[in-house]
Amino acid sequence: MIERVVTAPGLFPPPSYSHVSVVEAGARLAFLAGTVPLDADGRLVGEGDPVLQAERTVANLRRQLAAVGSDPAHVVRTEVYVVSDDPAVLARVWQVVSASVPANGPHSSTLLGVSCLGYAGQLVEITATAVVPEVVLRRAGAADAGAAAEVYLRSYDAALPTVRRAHTDDEVREWFRHVVVPSLETWVAVSEGETVGVMVLDREELAQLYLAPGRQGRGLGDRFVELAKGQRPDGLELWTFQVNERAARFYERHGFVARERTDGARNEEREPDVRYVWRP
Repeated sequence: MIERVVTAPGLFPPPSYSHVSVVEAGARLAFLAGTVPLDADGRLVGEGDPVLQAERTVANLRRQLAAVGSDPAHVVRTEVYVVSDDPAVLARVWQVVSASVPANGPHSSTLLGVSCLGYAGQLVEITATAVVPEVVLRRAGAADAGAAAEVYLRSYDAALPTVRRAHTDDEVREWFRHVVVPSLETWVAVSEGETVGVMVLDREELAQLYLAPGRQGRGLGDRFVELAKGQRPDGLELWTFQVNERAARFYERHGFVARERTDGARNEEREPDVRYVWRP
């Protein structure tokens, strides 16, 4: 559990960070090395622009967190380094960081103006400490296909009892084993060895997001969507059935906007659906 003490008694109230973050004993912690504004090929992103570099650094930070099963909501501390002695420049970088890390409230942080950083042209770097939550989100491997399919089947039947499935249980299991996990970006949520959620990204589409029955309303779906946005920072699209009003409310709460409604003639279930779009 993370407790964020936004203002310690007797101190000046901080504008957008927390004076103290307390983590319950026994939690797993991740200590992230300095995150930098480089792309996957090592090229600097946002040359000469500290705000663009901050945005790329935050996007890379999300990927670092995802690699260890954490996310921005579980960040407890950052140190933000900016090559500048101008408070206005530091403020613009901090605005990017505070808006993105974490998702559920201010964290403890230090903002520093420095003379230089490690890469030529680098203007921003962020170090972070984060809690690795009990439910870990990680990329699925071949061994996860069966459990992911079972989550899909159980969740579909519980959430959409009036919508017929176009494929049998065994066909769904084969689809996960031979298509979804090997070919698409598939993530699973695992708690104490049990798979309790699955998310599938197909290019810019959030193609599947299912939670095991009983796991809804506990923040797991929020974490999956935050992960999806981090993996696709330029935007996402998805389809959901119109009858699934709970899903519609969930996605709208996360900034998705309905752009198209159909009578279902183009989907296998022949069920009226709606296309949602999120853009940053």
